[in-house]
Amino acid sequence: MTFEIATVFVIIALTFGAMVWEKLSVDVVAMLAFSALMALGILTPKEAFQVFGNPAVITIAGMFVISAALERTGVIDWIGERLRNVGGKSDLKLLLTTLPIVAVISAFMNNTPIVAVFMPLMITLAARRGLKPSKLLIPLSYAAIFGGCCTLIGTSTNIIVSSTAAELGLEPISMFEMTKIGAIMGVVGIVYLMTIGRRLLPDRETLASLLESTTSKQYLTEAVVVGGSPLIGKKLSETPLKSIPNSRILDVTRRAETLTTPLNEIELEQGDRLRLTTVVSSVMEINELKGVEILPNEHLGLEAIGMEKAVVVESVIGPDSEMIGKTLREINFRQKFSILVLALHRRGVNLRDNLAKVRLEFGDTILMQGSQTAISELKDNRSFLMLTELPESGVKRSKMWIPIAVLVGVVMLAAIPIPKALTTLLPVLGALDAMPIAALAVLGSVIVVATGCLKVEEAYRAIHWRIVFLILGMLSLGLAMSKTGGAELLANSLIGALQWAPESSRLMVMLALVYLLTNVLTEFLSNNAVAALVTPVVITAAIAVGAEPRPFIIAVALAASASFATPIGYQTNTLVYGAGGYLFRDFFKVGLPLNLLFWVMAVVLIPYFWPLQMVK
Repeated sequence: MTFEIATVFVIIALTFGAMVWEKLSVDVVAMLAFSALMALGILTPKEAFQVFGNPAVITIAGMFVISAALERTGVIDWIGERLRNVGGKSDLKLLLTTLPIVAVISAFMNNTPIVAVFMPLMITLAARRGLKPSKLLIPLSYAAIFGGCCTLIGTSTNIIVSSTAAELGLEPISMFEMTKIGAIMGVVGIVYLMTIGRRLLPDRETLASLLESTTSKQYLTEAVVVGGSPLIGKKLSETPLKSIPNSRILDVTRRAETLTTPLNEIELEQGDRLRLTTVVSSVMEINELKGVEILPNEHLGLEAIGMEKAVVVESVIGPDSEMIGKTLREINFRQKFSILVLALHRRGVNLRDNLAKVRLEFGDTILMQGSQTAISELKDNRSFLMLTELPESGVKRSKMWIPIAVLVGVVMLAAIPIPKALTTLLPVLGALDAMPIAALAVLGSVIVVATGCLKVEEAYRAIHWRIVFLILGMLSLGLAMSKTGGAELLANSLIGALQWAPESSRLMVMLALVYLLTNVLTEFLSNNAVAALVTPVVITAAIAVGAEPRPFIIAVALAASASFATPIGYQTNTLVYGAGGYLFRDFFKVGLPLNLLFWVMAVVLIPYFWPLQMVK
């Protein structure tokens, strides 16, 4: 082992260790690795920056934009509305109707927004039928993963594997090359969820339902500190307002400006307006306090005094949230959004105390309370993925056909050659036919912006930059392994481990090990990171033994996506983790049998569609 190879392996070990440690976000860790490779001279700047032009990165960014246009124009919501008419009170019928639809959609667009849009729908349908969302949300995530295994653009993992194979001189994965095996595994997966998996799902309450009895009948109102009040000059924490039963102060406005000072430290002045949530029984108690009056100063009943009913919603911290790593106090959450945080759910634990000091993480579920106006404004903030259905805002359904046509065009042009007669007649068709998937994705994203399906700012926000930079960093590590010979060393180690197997079955054993290794790594690390690192090693190993690399490439693509046993291996699992009130062991209990089932199917089906054979 050379010094350069050892250095690359140390960087990889430190990178994976930092990802598991979770003190830094995975994109920062990946870019630290990228920087270290240049600083230590493993890669020259020219070599390192080649990854920024990698077709996989460009394709993924373009597909993010097209997916956002489909979401923004209401395509997914429209499909969801059709599902509201599903009859019956059984979770079986609901899952049987929903899961195939989710899987089909996920085959052609980014599955994270699909799950984000379908989560509130599933929670609402569960409430109407007297079901627990925990019976529906893990299947929702798994179905999205099933669909992603069916096409090249179904998941970013497939695109990374395909691009890496192409850079190593092999044929890239075609648009529908994985459809047959992906569809078979998806159907078997849905059958599993309908039978065995359905019985293993937990029956748990969500965060909102646990606190519903204390929050569903609260109202939002305002009170003013009048002249001569005994409260003037006192800190808010020292006044009777803090001890009114079932009441919470949201913010204090002084001379038309909301104060940003922590509430307990505010010294009240005449004219201060306090916005608070309270139950009906406490309204008169507030109004009877000396020096404080409910606005307006008339006792005409709830509607007449202008009280707005408080809305209680659940929301998940999204993967690109600017809140990640910050506390509610640092964000100044209450004053910034005019919304009260009631509780936080993380990894099976409902947190209600010292919320201001908790550093938010991706997948945290927050129970919030505020006015309908404030909550609606929050819906358009990409930091939050709403679990409670709210009225649509800014949806452009009249343009729904445009992103659908763009997506169909990208898929068809990437998958089906245009007849030569047409390309001769229309040269522009010839140019389109010659475009790789990356160019088509860019063209499609430009069209949806130019036609007004997305604003320019929305298009930039649609790109999951954390994922993009994660991929860039991991591609640089893959490049370093290939350059230094690290990939060849690992490949030889893999080949050496197969010496015990009979020669006649050695390739089959190698296929099984490749899938298993990739799948286990994916359960604890990013699927994109695993795909970027494992693909060059597997291709090198296949070539070294003289075998056709194709079956092993497909095995990596499938195994890196089929993450079911943990809530951290795949983004959609993390999204439903808190929303369904799940514990870590719930994913292991339901997902591990599915992982094993997919492993067996992959080992049997991959050689059927891509024969294990020696290269002539």
